[in-house]
Amino acid sequence: MKTLLMILTCFYLTAGAQTKLENKGLGVPMGNVMPGPNAVYGFIATGNNKNSFNMYLGSIKRFDVYKDERGNGSFRKIQTLTFPSSYSEFVKRAGEGTAQQIKNAFNAKTDEEAYRGLLSGDPQKIGFLFLSKDFLTGIGALWQDNDIKNSQPSTTYKVVSVDAKDQEANLFVQKLGDITRIPFAKYELQDLVSSDSVVQISWATKIQGTPAFMGKVYRKASTEKTFQLMPSTTLIYDMADSSKTYYQENVASGKLYQYYLIPEDFAGNQGLPSDTATALSKSFSKIKVISDFKIKDSLKGAWLSWSALPNEGVYTGIQILKSRKSNAGFVEVATLSPIDTSYFDRAILPNVVYHYQIRPTLVNVKGYSMLSPATASVAVKNANEIPMAPQGLKVWQDSTAQVKLYWDVNPEVDQFAYYVYRGTSKDNMQLISGGLRTNVYVDSLSNLDGETTYWYGIKLMNISQKMSELSTTVPFKPLKIAFVPYPSGISARYADGVVKLNWDNILEKYDNLIGYRLYRKKKDEKEFKLLSPDIISLAYFEDSTATAGNTYNYAVSAINTTNNQSVLSPLTNISISVEQLLAPPADLYLVNKPQGIYVSWPAHAELKASNVVYRKSSTETSYRAIGEVEADNYLDTSAQKGVLYLYHIVVKNKLGASNPSVEKSIRRN
Repeated sequence: MKTLLMILTCFYLTAGAQTKLENKGLGVPMGNVMPGPNAVYGFIATGNNKNSFNMYLGSIKRFDVYKDERGNGSFRKIQTLTFPSSYSEFVKRAGEGTAQQIKNAFNAKTDEEAYRGLLSGDPQKIGFLFLSKDFLTGIGALWQDNDIKNSQPSTTYKVVSVDAKDQEANLFVQKLGDITRIPFAKYELQDLVSSDSVVQISWATKIQGTPAFMGKVYRKASTEKTFQLMPSTTLIYDMADSSKTYYQENVASGKLYQYYLIPEDFAGNQGLPSDTATALSKSFSKIKVISDFKIKDSLKGAWLSWSALPNEGVYTGIQILKSRKSNAGFVEVATLSPIDTSYFDRAILPNVVYHYQIRPTLVNVKGYSMLSPATASVAVKNANEIPMAPQGLKVWQDSTAQVKLYWDVNPEVDQFAYYVYRGTSKDNMQLISGGLRTNVYVDSLSNLDGETTYWYGIKLMNISQKMSELSTTVPFKPLKIAFVPYPSGISARYADGVVKLNWDNILEKYDNLIGYRLYRKKKDEKEFKLLSPDIISLAYFEDSTATAGNTYNYAVSAINTTNNQSVLSPLTNISISVEQLLAPPADLYLVNKPQGIYVSWPAHAELKASNVVYRKSSTETSYRAIGEVEADNYLDTSAQKGVLYLYHIVVKNKLGASNPSVEKSIRRN
């Protein structure tokens, strides 16, 4: 216990310049000033009496804590520490739980006896309570500064002792930037022991003197997605040449857990996570083996079946072995999932006795070995029998709101087809499918009532038209949801001044759909807008409001009779360029007339536009505009006789101008 006391009294820290107040993966030793992520803590240790935790046994009346936030010598008092004047005051400071522990430690029956124990400060009796913030706060040995948002390396703390005569003496002055930061060591898994109800784990590191004094343990079960912080913490202590910690908890039987530890110093700084430990709460002697192992002979094969294993994390698979001898020569023929309950072996010869062993395989955990196998034998006869009833039927509802059936493929090689039966009871089964060459069937939910439980079964017919018995029937109650199908795609093209849209017409496939809603947004817009307020009954729409120079995204949804709307279809996009709207004349005609050169071209009827006539002589390098008309012809009266001219036309409107038309030449005569 003297060693424990020295941990508290020897707190003078080695100076080391720091540039930051927060250092990830670094901690601080227990001492006068301990900066953490959420507060700065300080321990009062005078060293006057190493046989007591009571720092007030001498003439000390109180300790005043000062803070200089900017490090410029301007201190202000932030806290005053005193020894509790009574046991009730200690209870108020430390809390009922800690106070009761003190009573237990001093075997005190009354508050007065407990207070006398506090006054003595006997470390032998107080024990590990010295690591409790509540206890240290209760006896006036720990101060805490929560206002650290403006702290910096130059921030300085000072503790002043005040005696009974109000004489003051500096106990210490400490700057945050001078506090040594010590790296946390990474703790590695040392030992793990588990049983049906208890898991015990120890982590250790070969490094001594780490700042860690406690560890927070996180746990995740195999059925959980994330690790959870456990309510109890562990004490980290030095032993020989290592730093160690130990954790134990009671658990449910048959569970697979993972654990890791994060070391933490007194101020709340945390280190790196430890190794992850994997534990199974299951004694080897209580692990279930394969039971009810049976073998049926079938045409050119053996059908093995057994009872399902418990749903526990100890199993990794099921191993099947085979031999022609009953006591030797077994070889592995398959390793199955631990949830499987049957297997068909085709690799056999008719009329030969085969011996089988089947056993679960287990996770690789200390203390687990090979389980005893279940055994059985079979001799397959080559006889012309009716097919065996299909096995392993499973029924579920998939994400498309359809009922899906799956069953094991039968071992018979002379299969013709499977047939699916459905009914509202085992005695009222009706054929609902044609012959199936696969072991999967989808039943439409539209045929089913969400308030009724249905039974499904499978039969197999062979090539000789012999039908098997009905498989084991499986009950199923459908979950009817408001699923609205949506068009699988939409296409868009620009023609005749409008965007023409087409999509998959699913109204023909679903009777409960009444139409569509069409949405549009520009490329740079975030939200779609409804393009038409009316429900669209056709799988076609013309958008005449689209303008040139924009890129649009379109999507369509379906509406059913209850006005429920589907999700949007996959998007399509289209860009409308000015050139698509303004095409130059397809041709150009030049004729000499007495008044000048007559220029004409095919009329541009799609948009209201003007036609700009450009001309240059054969000796000129560039065209110039000589006229602009809305008609489809122009008379150039300024042309000079004997000169060779070249012409082209550009169509122009408020959106812009087209590319030049074809170029034609003529000599004025």
